[in-house]
Amino acid sequence: MYKRKLDNLWVHAVDIPVGKDQPRKRKNLYADGNLTESQAMKVMKSKRIELEYQIENSLYRDPGEATIKSLAHEYNEHHKSIAETTKALHKIYETVHIAPDIGGIGRTKLKDATPAVFEKFYYEKINNEKLSPNTVIKLHSFLHSVFKYAVINNMLLLNPLDNTKCPKKVKYIPRIPTDTEFLKLYTASIGTIDEVVILLAGALSLCRGEIFGLKWSDINWEDQSVTVEETFVHFNKNLRKEPKVDARRRTMYAPQIVLDALKRYRTSLKVVDIYVCSAYLPDAYGKHFKKLVEKHDMPGITLHKLRHYNAIIMMKLGIPDKVAAGRTGHSQLSTLQQVYQHSTQDADKMASDRIEGYLQKK
Repeated sequence: MYKRKLDNLWVHAVDIPVGKDQPRKRKNLYADGNLTESQAMKVMKSKRIELEYQIENSLYRDPGEATIKSLAHEYNEHHKSIAETTKALHKIYETVHIAPDIGGIGRTKLKDATPAVFEKFYYEKINNEKLSPNTVIKLHSFLHSVFKYAVINNMLLLNPLDNTKCPKKVKYIPRIPTDTEFLKLYTASIGTIDEVVILLAGALSLCRGEIFGLKWSDINWEDQSVTVEETFVHFNKNLRKEPKVDARRRTMYAPQIVLDALKRYRTSLKVVDIYVCSAYLPDAYGKHFKKLVEKHDMPGITLHKLRHYNAIIMMKLGIPDKVAAGRTGHSQLSTLQQVYQHSTQDADKMASDRIEGYLQKK
C-alpha cells in the first residue's frame, strides 16, 4: 500500500482471479489520503473483503477496458424513465463534453478515472472552453450519478467523484433591463412577432418554453386570460411537454396591452397556426433576440431576463409575493425572492428617500 501524490489517495493493488493462461489482472483499492496509514489499512481490509465476496458470488463486473464514454452511454441507455428534457440534457453531456476526442475524457478507462482526472477536466472546461462554474457543477453532478451507477452495478468499488473537488458555485446576478430599456425595445418591436414575445415575457412573465408552447386556444379573449398548458423546450425541435411543476400549469389575467398585441399579430398572419409563435423554433428565436438587443445597444439582455423584469415591476407595485410567484410560475417564494435580491438598487434608493423624509420631519 502506498500514498499516491497525484491525488493524495492511499492505493492498494489486489490480484483479480483469472482463467488459466490468462494475463495477470490487478485492481486498485483506494482510501482517503487524509487517513493515517493504520486507518487506511483498516479501510482497505474492509474493501478487500467486499471485493472477494463479490468475486466469489459472481457479483463483480471487471471494468477491463471500459471507458468513461462507454459508461456514460450505458447509464443514459439504462435510465429510460427520466423526463425527456433531462434525458436530452444527459445526452448533451455525453456527446458534447465527455465523448469528444479533444476536450473530453471519454477515452479514459474506468480503472484510471481518478479525482485528478476530473479536476483537470473541470479546469479545462472553465478556462479553455469558458463554461461557467455553475454549468461545470451540473456536469459534475451528472458524472457523479454515472459513477454511482457503476458502483451499484459492481463495476467499481469506489466512486472517484466522491473525492473530486468541484468548482464553487457562483452567485447568479442577471442583467435586468431598466424601464427605459424595456420601453425602447417594446416600442421598436410594435407590429412584429417580437412585440408579442417581449410582452409575453416582460408583461406576463412567460419563460421561453412557455411562449413557444402557447397555443391560440390557450387565450380566452372574453375572460382576458392566458393559460399555460405546454412548454416547447430547446433540446429538440419536436419536444413539447407539460410544464414541469404544478405551479406553472396556471391561468392568469393578461394586461390589455398584451391582448391587443396578440390580436394585431394574429390579424397580420396569412396562415394561423395552432401555436402563437410558430414562425420560430426556440433556439432560432434566441439567436434572433440576441441580434435584436445588440442592435439597440443592450448587451447582456436575454429573453429570460424579461421575466426578471416583470418580477421587479410587481415588486415595485407592491403586489404580494404569493400573487407574483403564482404569475411567474415559481412554486416557492424563495425563488422569487432571489430574483428580487438581484435588483436592489431601486429599492435601496427608495429606502434612502424614505429615511430622508423621516429625518426631515424630526
